[in-house]
Amino acid sequence: MRLKLPSNEQLLFLANILANKLFFKQRTQENLKEILIIKLDEIGDMAVSSHIFQLLKNEFPEAKITLVCKSFVIPLIKNDPNLDCVLEHSNFSFRKFDAIIEMRGTWQTLFKALLNIGCVRLSRAEVRLKNKGQQLHEIETNYLIIKPILSRQINIQPKLYFSKTDETIVEQFILKNDLQNFAVFHVGARRILRQWNLDRFAIVADYLAEKKTMKIVFIGTKSEEKDIQLVQHFMKNDSVSFSDGFSLAQLSVLMSKANLFIGNESGPIHIASCFNVPIVGLYGPGVPVVFYPFSEKTKVFHYVLDCNPCNQIHCVRPESPCVSLIQVSEVLEYLERN
Repeated sequence: MRLKLPSNEQLLFLANILANKLFFKQRTQENLKEILIIKLDEIGDMAVSSHIFQLLKNEFPEAKITLVCKSFVIPLIKNDPNLDCVLEHSNFSFRKFDAIIEMRGTWQTLFKALLNIGCVRLSRAEVRLKNKGQQLHEIETNYLIIKPILSRQINIQPKLYFSKTDETIVEQFILKNDLQNFAVFHVGARRILRQWNLDRFAIVADYLAEKKTMKIVFIGTKSEEKDIQLVQHFMKNDSVSFSDGFSLAQLSVLMSKANLFIGNESGPIHIASCFNVPIVGLYGPGVPVVFYPFSEKTKVFHYVLDCNPCNQIHCVRPESPCVSLIQVSEVLEYLERN
């Protein structure tokens, strides 16, 4: 019998739990003045964490709240009024804090936290361990991380902010392309097994253009432009692209004004959810519910097979991966009714 060794993530979770019990406080009656949040995560994960910043600011209005994150996520979150400082993690030097909120850290951030022995330190490790085998939605997981230092429970949903300059830039794009009624499409995905067929996206886009008189706007990174161009090639109707050259903050503005979002499991779907945009989510190997959009105006298509969850890299049924089981007809039927 082959012994299964714990993963690096599991070892890190265990180390966080032991460190918190041995060296840090888990709750406090004090009025915290310096709070550090560590969130070394991706776009979607950051979007569904944004309510935490407001909850902490409501609880500790005089506190200076510092967020440390990955550099490419900064434009998405830098305009949040509940954050006093947003820093890129590779340029951040630890100092003394009253509280450290570890929402997604590394071995390095754990070791550096030991410079603050005796402070309040909370981490997602305890929450994940408590709910092992029954993962909660990420919004709830993030809330439970900070719950020990909150005096009351308030139902706050994630929210993203943008500047007036970003809004002006996007309004000019909307005016230039006459986008009075438009659907945003994100055809890319971080993993190929999450990506719905490009020709199917084209059929849905043409349907919306012809039957719902909607303009189609494709979004994506520079690396996703080739996929966007392929979908546009398959289409019979004109469309526009909002990709390279626009920031995540400007993408937030575009989402806030969209009439519909259609896309794979990815960061943009959660940005759309922050603005309660009607969403059609096309899910493949992802864990059910945990990473679904939280907007009430959401329809998720997700065929959850016996092999779910998987590593999203090696498919046991490559001839028919789960995301490809979503048929164009069922998506069109839903759009016809709504």
